[in-house]
Amino acid sequence: MIANIPPAPPADSRAPTILVIDDDDVIRESMAVYLEDSGFTVIQAADGREGLTRFRRERPDLILVDLRMPEVDGLELLATVKAEAPETPTLVVSGTGVLQDAIEALHHGAQDFVTKPILDMAVLEHAARKALERARLRRENQRYREHLEDEIRSRTADLKARSQALQEANKRLTAEMAERERTARDLAASEARLSAMLELFEGFIYICTPDHRIEYMNRKLREHIGRDAADTPCHQVLAGSDTPCPWCVKDQALAGRTARWEARNPRDGRWYYGLNNPIYNSRGKVEKIQVIAVDITDRKQPEDALREREIRFREENLRLRSSLKGSGHFGPIIGKSAPMQKVYDTILKAAQSPASVIIYGASGTGKELVAQTIHDLSARSQGPFITVNCGAIPDNLIESEFFGYKKGAFTGAHADKQGFLDMAHGGTLFLDEVGEINPNLQVKLLRAIEGGGYTPVGGDRKISADFRIIAATHRDLQQQVAQGAMRSDFFYRIQVIPVHLPPLKDRSADLPDLIHHFLTQFSPGDAIETLPVQVLRGLQQHHWPGNVRELANVIQRYVTLKEIDLDLPETPAPAPGLPRPPQAGLPEGKFAPLADVLKQAEKTYLKQCLEAHRWKRGRVARIMGIDRRTLFRKMKAHGLS
Repeated sequence: MIANIPPAPPADSRAPTILVIDDDDVIRESMAVYLEDSGFTVIQAADGREGLTRFRRERPDLILVDLRMPEVDGLELLATVKAEAPETPTLVVSGTGVLQDAIEALHHGAQDFVTKPILDMAVLEHAARKALERARLRRENQRYREHLEDEIRSRTADLKARSQALQEANKRLTAEMAERERTARDLAASEARLSAMLELFEGFIYICTPDHRIEYMNRKLREHIGRDAADTPCHQVLAGSDTPCPWCVKDQALAGRTARWEARNPRDGRWYYGLNNPIYNSRGKVEKIQVIAVDITDRKQPEDALREREIRFREENLRLRSSLKGSGHFGPIIGKSAPMQKVYDTILKAAQSPASVIIYGASGTGKELVAQTIHDLSARSQGPFITVNCGAIPDNLIESEFFGYKKGAFTGAHADKQGFLDMAHGGTLFLDEVGEINPNLQVKLLRAIEGGGYTPVGGDRKISADFRIIAATHRDLQQQVAQGAMRSDFFYRIQVIPVHLPPLKDRSADLPDLIHHFLTQFSPGDAIETLPVQVLRGLQQHHWPGNVRELANVIQRYVTLKEIDLDLPETPAPAPGLPRPPQAGLPEGKFAPLADVLKQAEKTYLKQCLEAHRWKRGRVARIMGIDRRTLFRKMKAHGLS
């Protein structure tokens, strides 16, 4: 009788340890964070020399190594690991253009390779788990092999003993023959089960000869093709081509190596991932190739969509950057001064990133407008934009407002209510005056932001929401952290992309555009109100402690009441960008007909307005309260072009 194979040793309950070796701090850290979040214990090394030191000291379960590193590169490290601990699995992270190095790395014992940039960290996690599982199977295989070798030695000794006692134990010989017959039946049954498994496999399996002719196809492939295409070239059957497929890796399999490939089949338009395995004959020579292919279209389509979206955002970014040149506004934001150009550049960068944004600025500088613009330009623009005034919510209600509550959670809770986090799912949560949130709520918000979920008031089930945080404040948050009013971990979680809005006094060059915008917005009917030149100059000199909100209030009050509630100088000095009052230019003591004086004054005023606004006739016409045709006629009459 064949001895039972001993049971496998108990599984190790500790998390697998992965050594990540990469000289790029950002990539190494992002891989480490993702793998730790996936349940692994991660050790980091910044170069090959440090990686070898930590490998010898820590003895990790898996090594993840970059090929291109100073001093000790990835290939040298792989060779050392293979020599010192060949049982330790390794994965290679290679950049585009180093495919040959990645293949050489596989020759040095690497289990697999992942191409940079890693767009989907799930691919990295999958490769790591697969490598760890392969190493476990290899150890188990080795244990089985050692067990079988012991069995073979034991059985050889037993057969010798039986051979010596053949004549004395004919009955035992008969029993042995019966046992062999039973073993043969078991083997035939095992082969039948294996054949059934191949037939039931949901992917494609076929075996072909070195000249590409198919010898075997599993049921799934026969159904996909619609026939049994034995003795037909595989490229003709699978891809509808008269020549070998561009992704064919037959030569690697014939050389005794398992080769992986990933390609889009032009015959059915779907993506496949495949393994080509060598099949050896009794003399140890590769005579056939077994190909296993699975359909990965469902995985590739989101990747293709992500690439298309990235291209679309890049084109939109270029278009927006181009539109900023010489423009007086950026979407709904008015201003073309140098400080605002820096703000616009930061907005574009923030819109392309999923990271949290913090907007700093005094009251009235337009923080919510900037937050809305970032949302509208981001990938979440189709989702909701939820605004929360953190300073206006009482402390006893703030938790239920953010996380929602269940019916009966407290007196007056007559029905379930969504919280701000639920309402912002798929979009953006704008936390205005975030510095007003108390530290107790900061802890719970931090957990929700980092994907740990939250529980509504009165609920017992944890839920999660997908949202992006954009915060705003007029406070110095670093000072609040130092004073203990804000948790440092919450601060660093929301302070990823800072946007600093300048006060209106630091962007006085934008005043003409802002004044015209508010005059257009608040003027009743089609006619646009105008301001006297002296008033415009006075507005230019005002300090504007209330910033853009104060300016809007002043203009609206002027349009409504025809008065300016500001202490303006009686004879203000000329301000840049505003026209001077017209002068007739007549010598002292000389007089002319009134018509000539008015004509000269109109010409002078027209010229000054046009020069002040860089000959933008549409803008000048709006400021003067006339249509463009009238302006053109007056310019022609005065010889201004």
